[in-house]
Amino acid sequence: MRRHIAHGVAFISLVCCFLPAAASAQSQITGIVTDASGAVLPGVTVEASSPALIEKMRTAVTDAEGRYAIPALRPGTYKVTFSLPGFSPFVRDGMALVSDFTATVNAELRVGGLEETVTVSGESPTVDVQSTQRTTVLDRELLDAVPTGRTFFAAVALVPGVTVSEPNVGGAKTSINQRLYVHGGQPKDTTTDLDGMRVITMSDGGGDQADHNEAMTAEMTVQTSGLSAEVARGGAHINFIPKEGGNTFSSTNYFGYSTGGWQSNNLGDLLSRGLSRPDATDYIYFANVAGGGPIKRNALWFYASYQDNANQNIVANSFYRDGTPGTFDQRLTNRSVRLTWQVSPKNKISGLVDDNDKMIDHEGISGYTAGEAENGRVPRRKRILAIKWTSTVSNKLLFEAGALEHAYDAERKYQPGILKVRGTPEWYASAARNDITLGTWTTSHRRPMLDTYNHHRFVTSSVTYVAGPHTFKAGGQWGFGELGQNYPTINADLNQRYRNGVPDSVQVFNTPTFNVNRLNADLGFYVQDAWHVTDRLTLSPGLRFEYLNAQMVAGSSPAGRFVPARDFPAISNLPNWFNLAPRFGVAYDLTGDAKTALKGTVNKYNRSFLVDLAGQYNPLNQVTDTRNWRDCDYIPGTSTCSGLALRTNGDDIAQDNEIGPSNNKLFGAAPNRHFDPDSKRPYDIEYTLGVEREVARGLSVGITWIRKDSYDLQQTINRAVNESDYTSFQVPNPLLNGEMLTIYNLNPNKQGQVDLLDTTADGSKAGLHFNGFDVNFSARLPGGGNLFGGWAAAKLVHVNCQYVLFTDIDLYYPWLTIASDPNARRNCDQTQLDIPYRHGFKLAGNYPLPLGLMVGMSAVSLPGSLIGSAIADQSLSTNWNVPANLFPGGRTQTVNVRLDEPGSQWLERWNQLDLNLRRVFRVGRTQFEPGVDVYNVFNTNPVLTENQQFGSSLGTPMRVLQGRLMRLTTQIRF
Repeated sequence: MRRHIAHGVAFISLVCCFLPAAASAQSQITGIVTDASGAVLPGVTVEASSPALIEKMRTAVTDAEGRYAIPALRPGTYKVTFSLPGFSPFVRDGMALVSDFTATVNAELRVGGLEETVTVSGESPTVDVQSTQRTTVLDRELLDAVPTGRTFFAAVALVPGVTVSEPNVGGAKTSINQRLYVHGGQPKDTTTDLDGMRVITMSDGGGDQADHNEAMTAEMTVQTSGLSAEVARGGAHINFIPKEGGNTFSSTNYFGYSTGGWQSNNLGDLLSRGLSRPDATDYIYFANVAGGGPIKRNALWFYASYQDNANQNIVANSFYRDGTPGTFDQRLTNRSVRLTWQVSPKNKISGLVDDNDKMIDHEGISGYTAGEAENGRVPRRKRILAIKWTSTVSNKLLFEAGALEHAYDAERKYQPGILKVRGTPEWYASAARNDITLGTWTTSHRRPMLDTYNHHRFVTSSVTYVAGPHTFKAGGQWGFGELGQNYPTINADLNQRYRNGVPDSVQVFNTPTFNVNRLNADLGFYVQDAWHVTDRLTLSPGLRFEYLNAQMVAGSSPAGRFVPARDFPAISNLPNWFNLAPRFGVAYDLTGDAKTALKGTVNKYNRSFLVDLAGQYNPLNQVTDTRNWRDCDYIPGTSTCSGLALRTNGDDIAQDNEIGPSNNKLFGAAPNRHFDPDSKRPYDIEYTLGVEREVARGLSVGITWIRKDSYDLQQTINRAVNESDYTSFQVPNPLLNGEMLTIYNLNPNKQGQVDLLDTTADGSKAGLHFNGFDVNFSARLPGGGNLFGGWAAAKLVHVNCQYVLFTDIDLYYPWLTIASDPNARRNCDQTQLDIPYRHGFKLAGNYPLPLGLMVGMSAVSLPGSLIGSAIADQSLSTNWNVPANLFPGGRTQTVNVRLDEPGSQWLERWNQLDLNLRRVFRVGRTQFEPGVDVYNVFNTNPVLTENQQFGSSLGTPMRVLQGRLMRLTTQIRF
């Protein structure tokens, strides 16, 4: 408790003293004012007024070139007035301004008096001819109207170019954190901001996002390419614009419910492929009550919400011992309050508290024996605390500062009765059992229990200044925090592995462990300019300076079955990197009427790291060692059965005398992985070129080419072993395609010798290369409807001929990384393979019908790929764990090779159509909207994952899109 209080005091102190630092999704209105002859008019007063502004009105004056700019505007409806003595005023009224948009509003003033005001109403620009980011805006009306299951992941997944790790039908499995992928990137490349302040956890390098309260968001912006220097990472940039209340009390409430009886069975022909029961829903409910208004009119407002979201899912091919299906159940509750205080006409302070509980009682997975091998998550509290100050110092100067803390303390657990007392016969007998060929797990869960302390803090401020043709923004961002992980125990401290029921190996753990890793500074300072070179050409140069420093905290852990008691000192500078990230963009108004824009960017994005590296070198992090096991007494120091007829032979319990030599002689006792202090920070270079056109009133279409290449990736080298320490032999490819496979077996005298060095790889032998095209469109339909979507084509290839750490999985589970193993060289250069472009289409929108009806829809048609996979290659693969009896002289290490060529086989296409229909009733100020949603209308059953291990279960579906599901909903507003 004292430590938490101390951290809170330190955090508040930093809010008060850390200046500058920031990034906020704001818009601006800009343009040129001329007279009837086309001559520019300097000295014109331009007033932008909107209820969204704290000062209600912002003012600018045109310069000598007739140009003006009003930056840092919040989204809302604006009235723009142009006035100059001797000329009739010109008014642009009812203009909707969305987030992250530069609206070009030009005006032509005619000679006349005040009484001759010219007013144009209801026209809003649809093409941003000045900024270079590819931005999609999802406003509250659209989020409420489109059937998505009401998570921001599902809504963002409708944007072309974005892939989600966890699809859902009607909100199934929505309480788990999904992952977003953009243009060949990783989930940790994604940035989520709350009103311009980063909201992430310390887990997965920042790829684990917060659980947001749906009703607290007014709108979201999604940027997918061409990001400015304000944004550190090169993946999707999502900014949540929060609701603030107002001078009128209002309330928005949503209720939705589904039950398994309202879902169709979509097993279809998958029964013949070994799927006995598809993924399905038992129940889903979603309740969200929200409202706000004035505490003191024109001075202090509130907005508050309570959200309760729960669902129970039936897991494909997972069963309890009595034959009933396994389940994945979860519940998430949010309690959120936001206060907004207008301190003065030019100063506003806002604060947010979002407190939520998250529970997963049964985390069922396909192939797991339910009740035994599934784990759960104890209800633990997550929390977001945020405060922000906004000051419009003058018409040309805006200042912002803020701070946010995201805390997520979690605990993973066994099911009741599964965990046994350490050291007892029951403990040894209750190890998790995994058949690597069949893909099944029984007896207990495969991972240790986990208790996590996870706190990320973020301090930020910025200044925006308009000077003639330049709009400057500069600031900084500082992230810091801690990740503590406690792995207290696991049954038998190992997992037993089989091949079609025959003992093959064990995966031993270094439990118990407790480790703490600290992020000292994820620091970025930036400057970004929008330079209006001419009235049609805008250059956007930017530069980020980034500093990253993390450390391993000193720690100790008691002895386990395979490790002694341990005590390790702290290690600093893991890493200690200083880097620059230049950004450059150009936008050109091709037609001069702000309706056609040609845009291009060249950007550098440094890869995201928090405590990834520190955790990788912390000897107290959870690690494993895979050793031979055949359920017989081994000759000491070998993997050869002694021939002794012991009572314990064949009892299906891995005793110490039945486990082969370690593949890491320092396992758990001393650090065996080292960081090269001269290694470089990995980074990506992104190139984009595109054109956007308003082809009709309210309809804009854009096409963008994107290329992204990675550089300075990390490789792992085992300095104690080289390729001459392997003996090769050949075996026929079990796919019977006539190919002879070369397999490498480590010589016995080198077994267990591990001295890993992580350093920068040779760029010619390691890299990721993405090429793609995004076609986007957005339409405001006559009658009040909206439609957006597009088409995307992409190809991702990787070169991994130097044992590169590609993904979050490699960093957080380093035992999966093959270091200096020539078996990993097979098909390592995918540029030599025929990897195809993969195409996807998305469409979403809503439209009002007669009789108060409203229809909404979303449709996706996506290429089949491994849903939830973090690897670069998302094609299907056929993997073969080479049997021990094929190794001449005996197997020293398990070897898993890919039998097919990458890109040669893929999952079937994923097509899904969701529809909803609502009816609007009004009684006074209250509006009722009962409705029905239908998800997966055509009851498709695309396989999302399948068994890829060569053997009798190869190709067996493991996850399937859920079948057609009906959901009853009600929205109440007043």
